Amino acid sequence: MLHEVLLALSGHPSPLFDTPNRKDLNSSSNVVKKDFPLLSSSEAAQLQSLGRLALLHRRIREHAEGVRSQHGSTICRAVASSLVDTHLSRFQAKILEVERQILMKDPKTVGAYNIVPLSLVVGEFDEWTRRMEWYWQLACFIRLPKQDAPSRTDPRRSGREATGAALIDFLRSEAQTGYADIETAAVELSKVAETAWLRQVSVWLLHGNLPGTGASDFFVAMKAPIEPEGRPTYSVQKDLLPKSVSSATAESMLFVGKSLHQVRQHRETLSRPSLSQTSKDFTLMSTHLRMLSSLSLPLIPSAFARTISSIRLSLSQNLLQHLLPIESIVQVLATLRQYFLLERGEFALALIAEAESRLAARRDGVGKLLQGPPNGDLRGMVMKEGEVSETLSRTWKGLYSSSPDDEEDPVQEFAEENVRLEISGAQNSRPSTSDSVTVAGPEISNVQFNDLLLPVPISLTLDIHSPLDLFISPKDIGQYSTINSYLLALRRAHVRLSDLWRLSSSRRDISATARSNPVARQRTRQRETAMRKVWASCSSAVFLLSETAAYLEGEVITSSWDHFYAWATKGSSTDRNPPESLHAAGVETDTPEAETYPHDPETLATAHRLFLSHLLHALLLTDIPFTSELRAFLTDVDQLIALFVRLQRIQHSLDLEEDEGVVDAFGNFKDEEKEVALLLDRARKRVDMGMKGVVGRLRGVDRERVGGGSGRGSGFGEAGGEGEGGRESEGGFTPWRGGGVERLLMKLDFGRLTVEEEGDVLV
Repeated sequence: MLHEVLLALSGHPSPLFDTPNRKDLNSSSNVVKKDFPLLSSSEAAQLQSLGRLALLHRRIREHAEGVRSQHGSTICRAVASSLVDTHLSRFQAKILEVERQILMKDPKTVGAYNIVPLSLVVGEFDEWTRRMEWYWQLACFIRLPKQDAPSRTDPRRSGREATGAALIDFLRSEAQTGYADIETAAVELSKVAETAWLRQVSVWLLHGNLPGTGASDFFVAMKAPIEPEGRPTYSVQKDLLPKSVSSATAESMLFVGKSLHQVRQHRETLSRPSLSQTSKDFTLMSTHLRMLSSLSLPLIPSAFARTISSIRLSLSQNLLQHLLPIESIVQVLATLRQYFLLERGEFALALIAEAESRLAARRDGVGKLLQGPPNGDLRGMVMKEGEVSETLSRTWKGLYSSSPDDEEDPVQEFAEENVRLEISGAQNSRPSTSDSVTVAGPEISNVQFNDLLLPVPISLTLDIHSPLDLFISPKDIGQYSTINSYLLALRRAHVRLSDLWRLSSSRRDISATARSNPVARQRTRQRETAMRKVWASCSSAVFLLSETAAYLEGEVITSSWDHFYAWATKGSSTDRNPPESLHAAGVETDTPEAETYPHDPETLATAHRLFLSHLLHALLLTDIPFTSELRAFLTDVDQLIALFVRLQRIQHSLDLEEDEGVVDAFGNFKDEEKEVALLLDRARKRVDMGMKGVVGRLRGVDRERVGGGSGRGSGFGEAGGEGEGGRESEGGFTPWRGGGVERLLMKLDFGRLTVEEEGDVLV
């Protein structure tokens, strides 16, 4: 009977034991055949554990063989192979060891008269019972047997088969069960699983390629390009990522692989790389491979994160840095500063003028100049993408016509080729490698200012091509577009209010009839008296807008930008005859040494993201109450201007009717004048209340940022914590911290004193 027991333990069928189904195998049912001859009840009881062990061994081997030949995950196949080749082989070696002891008549096993007690044989395999039960549990976790339904409650399983990440998480958790033998087996198999996972990761980190086999189980997924000549995009699938790997580490791995892929694509467009460049690439890859090989298994999350960070930094400093010449960086920064942050004021004025001209032409063309409700003069007007683009094109033509013919501006040429004005949401920006920079951006207010220049939401955007997308991402351009819409809205309201003073007829009547007709003179005086409060409100609004825009553009943006730009270009130098693009962008080039560039793309991208986060906070674009008050105020200003212009046109038509006898058969100007005058007075009051709301919120911001604590500091330029602008320092860059909002409030308080006699508008 002993030989039957040993054969059964080795995985062979035996007449001693039944073959129960999967359900019976999980229970404590009897596996010893009851009709076996000459088998006592005590022997049957002792054979019960051996029979169950034999059946587990057979089932585990069959199941694991199916897994390693058919499973879609290379990690699961590796674990199944280790389970068969290593762990079950140890069990087989134990069987051979017991057989050897019997044949050699070892006194530990063989007693007197060459009797081998069955209890001693059972005791030899007692330590394997719990371990084999766990092996079967592991095999079923990797893939459920055919007769079992997929588990709907286990979040680590998406169906009948487990993913590689789920298996790694399962083995890590099982190593904490408290049983020494289970812990040892789980740790050994964890090493196998994580080794297979590291092989997949190394293909991505060293070559920028997805794994050749098991790519569907890898945490990086590729999406095919929408356009035929477009590039594929890559993203992280968190459900295929082991829980021991943090999101920041996953983003760093994504950055490294995408960057390598982009470098390869970039070089394909060039000539064959030189031998020296190939040698440098091989040396860098070997260095990164040694970093990965030095990791101990199972992986320690902190050590793995440090290694990935080191690889990312090494890649940026040794390879990616050479793809971004300083001329390109300076040119795109100059474009953002001049056209998005409105350093070039003539561009903003030309764009505003062109937009107003286009709207006036549209209104005149459809006959809506004096028709429709006065509060909705722009709402409902539909504009096409072509009209919006044409607005920017005509703006460029206006700038060229106003500049000297012999003066070349490389920055403007670059902007004309890459800057677009489009309806918001119409673009499909492709992701870039700089998207994975881990600086937490601020939560920008959802109050929009992009529908004030034209009656449709528009955005000024910049096309970023390779390799500049290593430095700047579409998300960054979106934030610049938000700032641009915000600044343009302030500048536009200021310009439109200031233009009211150019309407000579609104301030004095210079016609010959008015000078000779007492009735006309009396009518003029009455109008001037009625309009005095309107002029006072307009004057106060102009002061508020001019001081606010001057402070935000002249102090906050200028100081913050100069601070970042000085850091970004620190150490850069060119020869004594540098490219004109550097001169146009304001780069100092007095040093005769060869050009050097100290910052790698990752450091630049991280510092730029930090600068942009603090700038958004400094411009109050993260303060929802302030942006809400300002948006309401700008809307009221638009309505006030529309009603003001409409009243002037009505009064002009009324004067022609009374003084010259020119009668319009389709209009009742006297009644309309009263109605519009009443609406204008209400709009004036709303503008006054809007100014009070804006200044009141500024005072609230001053109190919160100075006395509110929470590490926010006392200035516009200080952002507190992750939620208010990211980390305080990145790559050696610390954002600018300037004067607080009280500097603006002092200017507004001084303005309040000058208009106090006119109604004390700025309270």
